Amino acid sequence: MKLQIINTFSSIILLFLFVSSMVTEVQAQTKVLADAERYFSIRNYEQALPLYEQAIQEGTKDPGVYYKAGLCLQKSTNLNDQIKAIPYLEFALSNSKDIPVITYFELGELHLKNESIDKAIENYDKYKSLTQPDKKAQAMADNAITTARNAITFMSVPRDFKVHSMGQNVNTAYTEYNPVVSADESVLAFTALRPNTGKTRSGDKFIEEILISNNQSGIWSLPQVVNVYSDYNVGTAGISPDGQKMLIFIGGASDPGNLFQINRAGSDWSKPTLITPVLNSPSLETTASITPDGKTIYFASDRKGGKGGLDIYKTTLQSNGAWGPAVNLGAPVNTEANEDAPFIHPNQTTLYFTSDGHNSMGGRDIFKTTLVSNAWSNPENMGYPVNTTANDNYFTLLADGRRAYFSSDRKGGLGAQDIYYIDMPESSSIPLTMIKGKILDAETNKPIPTKIYLIDNETDKKLDFVYHPDPETGAYLVILPPAKNYDMVIESEGFLPYTLNVNVPNQTYFYELYQQIKLKTIKQFDVVVGQEVQVKNAFYDTNQDAKTDIRKTHESKLVQSGTVDVYDMMLDLMASSDKEGIDYLVDLIQLDNSVDEINFDERTNSKLEVAARTYYYDESDESKFEKKVVDGQTILSLPTFMVAEEAKKQKDQPQKKELTDKSVLNKSAKIFFDAGKSDIKAQYNTSLDALLVELEKYPELGIEISGFASAEGSEELNRELSNKRAIAVLEYFNHKGIVRRRVVAKGLGVTKDAVAAKEEGRRVEVRLVELER
Repeated sequence: MKLQIINTFSSIILLFLFVSSMVTEVQAQTKVLADAERYFSIRNYEQALPLYEQAIQEGTKDPGVYYKAGLCLQKSTNLNDQIKAIPYLEFALSNSKDIPVITYFELGELHLKNESIDKAIENYDKYKSLTQPDKKAQAMADNAITTARNAITFMSVPRDFKVHSMGQNVNTAYTEYNPVVSADESVLAFTALRPNTGKTRSGDKFIEEILISNNQSGIWSLPQVVNVYSDYNVGTAGISPDGQKMLIFIGGASDPGNLFQINRAGSDWSKPTLITPVLNSPSLETTASITPDGKTIYFASDRKGGKGGLDIYKTTLQSNGAWGPAVNLGAPVNTEANEDAPFIHPNQTTLYFTSDGHNSMGGRDIFKTTLVSNAWSNPENMGYPVNTTANDNYFTLLADGRRAYFSSDRKGGLGAQDIYYIDMPESSSIPLTMIKGKILDAETNKPIPTKIYLIDNETDKKLDFVYHPDPETGAYLVILPPAKNYDMVIESEGFLPYTLNVNVPNQTYFYELYQQIKLKTIKQFDVVVGQEVQVKNAFYDTNQDAKTDIRKTHESKLVQSGTVDVYDMMLDLMASSDKEGIDYLVDLIQLDNSVDEINFDERTNSKLEVAARTYYYDESDESKFEKKVVDGQTILSLPTFMVAEEAKKQKDQPQKKELTDKSVLNKSAKIFFDAGKSDIKAQYNTSLDALLVELEKYPELGIEISGFASAEGSEELNRELSNKRAIAVLEYFNHKGIVRRRVVAKGLGVTKDAVAAKEEGRRVEVRLVELER
């Protein structure tokens, strides 16, 4: 009996403990759910989600908890997290009739993003069947079903594109989007959403800023922040083909957002300036793209009068230098949906843009339209795998058509949106000519501030564009269509304007020309009497060799970017003892298409086209200014330098003819001056005229004028006086018809002979010399 009482008492205690633990668990779960509900009610989904998930792991079967956990995941910026909401929402819908009907549509969207397209259509159909009286809901379901079927069509016939992530140097767990790239792929800028450090311009949790990376031998440098002073968020909107101008977006809570411009000088960027008043409105402007000639800007805006949502507009530079009114591109480009992120290719006839209308396959897709007879063609969906069932945006294509960049929040990314690039098919090469060059001082090898006027010789000498090379580097980039002839009128600080002729071949593929221009002033006794312009062009003729080397450049990019496995390739080549293959692979690894890396030494680079022209300002018959009236502006220039013709002429020029009578070189004259004087005494005219006779007889001869200074007085004063005396002798010959081209000037300074008479220090010597070819 006693044992039975003890057993009964033990059972009661165990039951009490079990009930107590159950009550404690219920209380704990109640608190977890209460906290979750509190965060959910203020839309703090990040903190609500783990609490809902904890409740589910601890055994709750409440469909409402599953539903809200699914909504929290659905609100994530990362698609990989969004699709985790699918089983939660499916459980909620299967176990409760109180879940909102719209959840079927949202579940369909998630399945579409997950590329489970049949399940997406199944949920869209379910939503449609449950909302039959609602015409708006029916239309929404029909559009979604059409989009899903588009996805089936595009994914069943994938395009010949290979998509690569930019990797962890660029992409992070946060958001990176809207990559803008210079035409030569030397500069990449993009918008990044980053946590606010508390030291920034706003109190927002995240802020947008611009990051920039430079292409160093095929490898992108670690992105750095572009410091743009603004109280608002800043982001990339576009970039000029030469990478010198960046179009940026600035907007915030109190301002929908407008477009501005910053300019580059070396590695620095200027403060934002307004591009043109016609570009911005009280509404939202998001992105823009400028043509290589700087005359047209395409941009996206939701201003009044559009077709619906964001539309694409353009503004064109007028002959008076003002920008014309914004013009809506209209149908078929713009629709009632959103058209955004226009990118006009340097060929100026191909426009890429983003839209959630047209025949999208899900989210935002990238489309292409072509200008034919002044009308835009029906936009073409770029297809899978460029476009996916997620959001694919902000497409930019290199000038050569072989690589493109864009951003996407597709499956498998590192964060919300990531940046990707595409290797385009070999057939995508676009027949343009890209000139990359530098203008340098020949003596210091430093850049010279310069302005370049590009004149189209086939359109009545119309000004095509004005280029401003980077003031810190002297670099410029010009993109030209095939089969054209241009004059480049160049104004370099400290030199008279000069003109280079550029004849663009009628090629059928992309053509690169690297150019180095070096300028040198010609002085005679501290007086500038002329200038030398030396041009070196590194390029390939339009033949099979060019195609081979362009292919080699393309292959080099693949090797350097890691697209192909160099290590495995090298092992295979070594195993087969393929020395030629090994050498070729090493060349690819080391190849660089930067103008800084081009070998401009004509002694070791046989592909160079080299020409120099010397302009002496006294030779009015050869160097008189050409007057070019361009769009109402008069531009004066030294005679046009036909580089290709001159290079051939100088290369084929015969060796200098030998002087038959060498004794003539012994003829000379000495002119002495009075102290402090620089005028020539008449007594020396006879000896000078005797030299003139020989100069007229032998055109290949010149005169060497050597000025000496006296040891008396200050060095500076004596040097100046000796120069004046030498110039007086030079002008004597000049007035007699001997041009400065035939004069060799030498300032020899103070007479070294200590015992020489003082008069010897006040002399100018003249002798006949053979001129260089």
